[in-house]
Amino acid sequence: MVHTTYLRALKADAETFGRSGCMDSYSPSPKDFAVAFTAAKKSVQNRLKCSNRFHRSGLTLIEVMVALAVLVILVSGIFMVVHTALKTVLLIDNQASREDEITNLTDILRTNFRNLPNHALLSAGPVPGKENREFLFVVQNAPGFLTWLPIRGSDREVVLLSLQRPSREEGWKVCLKRFDPAPTPAEREFDAQQALKAAAQIPWLELVANIERVGVRFFDQTTRKWLQEWKNSHTRPGLIELTLVYEHTKDARSAAAIFWLPPVKGGTP
Repeated sequence: MVHTTYLRALKADAETFGRSGCMDSYSPSPKDFAVAFTAAKKSVQNRLKCSNRFHRSGLTLIEVMVALAVLVILVSGIFMVVHTALKTVLLIDNQASREDEITNLTDILRTNFRNLPNHALLSAGPVPGKENREFLFVVQNAPGFLTWLPIRGSDREVVLLSLQRPSREEGWKVCLKRFDPAPTPAEREFDAQQALKAAAQIPWLELVANIERVGVRFFDQTTRKWLQEWKNSHTRPGLIELTLVYEHTKDARSAAAIFWLPPVKGGTP
């Protein structure tokens, strides 16, 4: 291929030289042929270099595919990093929100139990027939107990604070309801079942939900023992301990609060 190109270049030079009118009077020597051959060779080499440079200036399909693969890997890595960071931030935010809910609930309970009136009645324990899936506080004659609004209820108002678990697949809930019992000739005391029956038509107000486990204990100052329920509404425990486990993880988070109750003055409230 190269020799053919050289010959074509020589032929073109010879034809040009002949058309100039000097072909009859000039006979090229072997040296002239060597010079012409060298010049033609350099010209062809320069053309080949320019052609190769032109063809090598673009990218091949394989190079484009490799670049796209690297780009996809980089974008995927960035996406995973951002996704993990957002998930971590969301988890931390949810944990902080849960801690705030539990803290606010325990603060409200502590304040209300501490300010319980002297004539108020308090009883608490598991609800019969609920298979240990509901624990109920019954507070009577305590107007304004667990009320966030500046509204004072009647002196005979009954407040129900329930720790309930609707099913074994669901978590525990802390719920509240209150009602004003119908007037009766004699002041009536409600136990858990009677209070639930009287307030059956009133919906529960959910305070906190999705709690993994709950625990309630009452400290009897007379016997100096912790009890699982408090039946005598005319006396009060010295302390109430409430434990809420609100995360189902290996390192489960829990909140334990102890509430002090003012003793009944003058015997029976």
